[in-house]
Amino acid sequence: MASSRANSDQSAPLMSQDGQPGTAVGFQQQGTVDWTRVMSGSVTFSVDVLSRLSKAGVEAFTIYAARAIFSNVKLGRNGEMRLHSALDKLSAFPSFGKALWFGFGVKHIIWSMQESAEGLNCLGICACLIEGYSTYAAAKIIRELFLLYNPPAELTPALRQWVALVETSGGLLASSEFGLVLHGLTKLCLMEDLPRLPSPGSPRDVAFVLKEIFEVSVGRLDRLFLSGGADCAWIAAVAHWLLDLRVEVQDENGTIVYRPDGRPTESLRVSRKHYLIAAGETLFDHSHGNQMSCGRVPWKTCLVDTFGSHMRLLLGSQARSTGACLGSAARIFLANLADGEGYTEFSLTPRSEQCFPPISESSYGRGFFVFACRLLPELGQNPVLHKAMEEALNTGLPDAAERFSQSYTSLSQLCPCMDCRPNAQETKGGTVFCLLTLILTICTLVRAMSTINMQRDLQLQPTRSGLESLYWSQAIAISREGGIEHDPVQGGLLGRWPVPILDLAQTLFAGRGHDKAPDHDIVTAVSHSGLCSYRNTLTEITSDPQRACVVTVVPGRIAWNDFIYDMVRDLEPESPTLVRGPGYDAVSMTNVTKYDDLADSSTPGLGAKLDIEEVFPEGNSLSVMYRVSTTAFPGRHFSIGASEIWQKLNSAFTAASCDGKTCGSINGFQSILVKGEGLLPMMSDWGRTPLPLTRVLSARDISVWVALSQSYIQPSAAFPDDLNKAQGQG
Repeated sequence: MASSRANSDQSAPLMSQDGQPGTAVGFQQQGTVDWTRVMSGSVTFSVDVLSRLSKAGVEAFTIYAARAIFSNVKLGRNGEMRLHSALDKLSAFPSFGKALWFGFGVKHIIWSMQESAEGLNCLGICACLIEGYSTYAAAKIIRELFLLYNPPAELTPALRQWVALVETSGGLLASSEFGLVLHGLTKLCLMEDLPRLPSPGSPRDVAFVLKEIFEVSVGRLDRLFLSGGADCAWIAAVAHWLLDLRVEVQDENGTIVYRPDGRPTESLRVSRKHYLIAAGETLFDHSHGNQMSCGRVPWKTCLVDTFGSHMRLLLGSQARSTGACLGSAARIFLANLADGEGYTEFSLTPRSEQCFPPISESSYGRGFFVFACRLLPELGQNPVLHKAMEEALNTGLPDAAERFSQSYTSLSQLCPCMDCRPNAQETKGGTVFCLLTLILTICTLVRAMSTINMQRDLQLQPTRSGLESLYWSQAIAISREGGIEHDPVQGGLLGRWPVPILDLAQTLFAGRGHDKAPDHDIVTAVSHSGLCSYRNTLTEITSDPQRACVVTVVPGRIAWNDFIYDMVRDLEPESPTLVRGPGYDAVSMTNVTKYDDLADSSTPGLGAKLDIEEVFPEGNSLSVMYRVSTTAFPGRHFSIGASEIWQKLNSAFTAASCDGKTCGSINGFQSILVKGEGLLPMMSDWGRTPLPLTRVLSARDISVWVALSQSYIQPSAAFPDDLNKAQGQG
């Protein structure tokens, strides 16, 4: 899809002041603001710009106030080119019927802001903040930065307005190299091998140093010396990547440990200043929404970059045990999804998304093996590990389960964590990673990524904190299953799925989950921290689980009629009084033993559209439902939720494949043939008959969705109890 920037048709500045477009009256280029002149000035916004601001939740005055900050910084030439390159990649992607859009649409306020120097500066700094901090922490830093210019109270926007301003640029740099640069600097401040997520330092401290960096960028200050932790790493990344300043990182002995190329500032006015940013707390709680992302790690080295020497041990001296675990896991996943073998206890688990994993052909068997090595190249670098995976994959199920348990036991004897060695002394500095949990984390990561899709030119690298959060979620899931000591397969490998897929995608790529706790079973799209994740059933009608059960992640927000929203969920179904008659019931139900001449019995002319409503009192969420109807029966419809049908198709996925050419005839096997996708008709005994139901429906038609989603169709009070019991069994 073409860039939204190219199609925005926006060339006018965001606003004009005192009749002169782009004139910053009162915003002197000396690090101060003449608030008297600001208050006596006048500003003009076009109606189109005011509309865009309103739909983004940003007040026009907030944009004007922000100029006090961003007229005092100068982007470097390379930094400006990087920003424009990131803007060129942005786009928006439609839902079914183009009712919703995901990403940056042509009416997004970002296209108006990027037309002025101050607006571009604002986008760059705010986008960098979102890459490192939570939206709330970033907004507090911008507010403190504004307050450093001593504005009158009546000219100070509320914090919620700074949140809205920061959100306008969220995701702009998600697919750029800024996150990788940020991690390269942040890892110098972190203790390797310890799962410690740093929280931000004082917003005022960060803002004060950021203001001084602005002074360096415009040449009023020659150099700046900083001491601190992850906040200093973020400042250094902004200085290098966005402002083209020369950055050096020294250890406690003064030895230079990092010096990326950069352009030094030429003007000399102050020799140097030295500031200390006190580090925030280190967090062990993976669900803490305020932790820093620590930047992004490249897929090719993400395991070692995140989990340090513990992962090196698994990939190095313990490669054989690691490979045996992963290969056996692939074989067990295959058996669990194949008909006629596997762990039936797990298959009978209630199919809630919160306990059942997303499934694709790359989440089990050879597909898992191939995809794991492609996604995580570190797994394929050691031929011993690769060979052990291959050997375990090619075994039978009993052997695979035995290998997994034996390798697990072997690794537990080497693991330094307190769970595996309860009598061991706690490692200096805190908790260490568990080798066994790391194995399961790799399995979860591969299975999740097999169903996560990204758009071309908008490929994302995972965040360091996102991977650590996934590890902690896996550890919690293990503890809820009662541990893995007695049965590593059932208690660990086939245990509770740790995180619903939408939340997992957001956490992995944004560094943190949603700050609210939605009912994941009905959520079909979610947006925060500059990223948007949505189920493919919201964009396409297909009954192929391989295509339907996909989650797409893109930079940007959810838009409906150009208004911005944070979440889309299934609409609560209506309770209509349906009149019995053709179009709701299946055509017929008969016992059959011959299957050679069965034909598609879908109702012709079925159509669908999305019904969308705002959710109140929240205001930032949408409820969406497919309304299915046919011209043959005007006024009647089925209601289908995109999230529910996603889960039903995911639960229906099987590893068994058959194209009908190699299998023997099933003639002679008795079942009940149901013609049509409608409700099962009233019969006194069919619900008690232990015969399977057979329907022949078009895979390219919405009829399969209707058959799977009949729990939404409530019968009238006059319907007999037998029909009430029959619902949802199509």
